[in-house]
Amino acid sequence: MTDTFRDTLYTIDHSGRRKWVYPSLVRGRLYWPRFVVAYILMLVYLVMPWIKVAGQQAIFLNIVNRRFVFFGVEFWATDTFYLFLVLGGLAIALFFFTSLFGRLWCGWACPETVFLEFLFRPIERAIEGNSAQRLRLDQQPWNFTKIWKKLLKHGLCAFFAWILASTFLAYFIGAETLIQMMQGSPTDNLVPFSLTIIFMGLMGFQFGWFREQFCTVLCPYARFQSVLMDSNSLVVGYDSVRGEPRGKAKKGQSDQELGDCVDCGLCVRVCPTGIDIRNGMQLECINCTACIDACDSIMQKLGRPLGLIRYDTENGLNGERRRILRPRVFIYGFILIAFLTAFAFKLNNRVLSETQIIRGARDVPYSALANGQITNHLHLKISNKSKQLRHYSVSTSEPGISLLVPNSPYPVEPGLIVTTPLFVNFDKSKLNAGKLKIVIKISDDSGYSELREVTLLGPDE
Repeated sequence: MTDTFRDTLYTIDHSGRRKWVYPSLVRGRLYWPRFVVAYILMLVYLVMPWIKVAGQQAIFLNIVNRRFVFFGVEFWATDTFYLFLVLGGLAIALFFFTSLFGRLWCGWACPETVFLEFLFRPIERAIEGNSAQRLRLDQQPWNFTKIWKKLLKHGLCAFFAWILASTFLAYFIGAETLIQMMQGSPTDNLVPFSLTIIFMGLMGFQFGWFREQFCTVLCPYARFQSVLMDSNSLVVGYDSVRGEPRGKAKKGQSDQELGDCVDCGLCVRVCPTGIDIRNGMQLECINCTACIDACDSIMQKLGRPLGLIRYDTENGLNGERRRILRPRVFIYGFILIAFLTAFAFKLNNRVLSETQIIRGARDVPYSALANGQITNHLHLKISNKSKQLRHYSVSTSEPGISLLVPNSPYPVEPGLIVTTPLFVNFDKSKLNAGKLKIVIKISDDSGYSELREVTLLGPDE
């Protein structure tokens, strides 16, 4: 077992230059489930903008208008508490599932892994060949064969990057709007067109050049996984008790003197980040299971038990007792349930009307009427988050005070924010040191009702 992996990334040599990885393809018992999961995820990503729920796009992140739709439920930018619950819940869910299943997300569902290993890398293999052929092609001087293969590969990758980038844009501007813009001139839709080109460029950079460097250099998940995991978290690991000492039996040496690992190096050649899983847990390992399938194929040929490299816990690999249910799992699980319960409760009791009373012109806090009364000019701001037309009314139980709103009850169309004048008339005798506090009730025809305390101003006499 070497120790250089502890302070050196495999993809960077001693001079600091990039070492390119050319992983071999291995299809085993875990490859095909990952294959199915990956293409289901890609299908969901591609079709979701075209699915309608309650007449709206299933997932629509309208940043320009600050409206966010998730499966028929529309959130506004003012719904910050829901954002807190969602982000907090996702963070706790990350802690919970990582403590149980390790980096299962990285190997099975991360967009980096899904798109690279099941879309762009297969295109590369189909055109340039297996790992050895790709390496030879990159090392040989430029000629006709190399040029047409590279052009074809990058052309196909650019086409699929365009599909992925356009779909990504559809989540933010709407699928139907995207189609209309595509039918028009790029100069008429310069911003969406430019964003599509930028997204394509980022995908080309990421999946064509940067690749596994993102997982090992930029992604923070690999860096703090050691905090979230313990010796009972699920990992892809090598059974050193069974595998060591590794090597092939030499002349005069019996198989009993060696472990099951024949040191074929296939587990290293199939790794998309180029590591040797036999060195133990490493931040570069994305738990993609390629080394499991590779090792199992060798063990099967040799007639030895499978699972020399397998999904297990660190304790399990060392022959110790596994503990799935442990304090951190209970703590994360309890907090996650609390977040989910709070979100469900808030969503079930969500108020679809929001109102504010804002003072009008600050340089004219009040006006004196001809009949001797004082009037305060306020603004009533109404947000109708529902999908129906609502009529809003204002009232107060304070005697001798009249509230005037144009066209009362005031109609507000669904999904709109409107501001209407609100005049409050009262007798000057009600003032105390130039101020009067009253409570205004705002209600609509759906049962919404809210009380707002307002301080009225007048002459201090």
